[in-house]
Amino acid sequence: MDPELAAYVEDVALYWEAQGLPRIAGRIVGLLLVCDPPHRSPGELVEELGVSKGSVSAMTRLLVEAGTIEVVAVPGGRATYYRLTPESLERRFERRLRSFTSFGALAQRGLELLEDEPAERTARLRRIASLYAFLERELPLLLERWHAETGHD
Repeated sequence: MDPELAAYVEDVALYWEAQGLPRIAGRIVGLLLVCDPPHRSPGELVEELGVSKGSVSAMTRLLVEAGTIEVVAVPGGRATYYRLTPESLERRFERRLRSFTSFGALAQRGLELLEDEPAERTARLRRIASLYAFLERELPLLLERWHAETGHD
């Protein structure tokens, strides 16, 4: 693999690792973002990423279960092939949006529990509740605009 692409794949892996996923899963995602053709067999993943068969097996299973990658048939190919699920990263963003809603509700609940407390005590919760209410309101609109601008459904 070209050294610049290899560095890119590793940067993607580090990003995914910071999001709580194993680095090898991130390396698989990184490779599938830039490879041509846009699919890889387990053997190709082992060879190109320099990881074990067991790691590829475990991480592809994890990524398939998460809906990030999918199994595809390749004409004339007998192996299993994987590619990024077209909407996978968008769905990941939507899950994040739901987590904003969930945490915003927790902040609101905290405010209700402390409703008779001084403003100094509730300042942190008010700030968080305000931020998450804003994100919950505005991020879906951004996603709609992105759909309209790009034509992606």
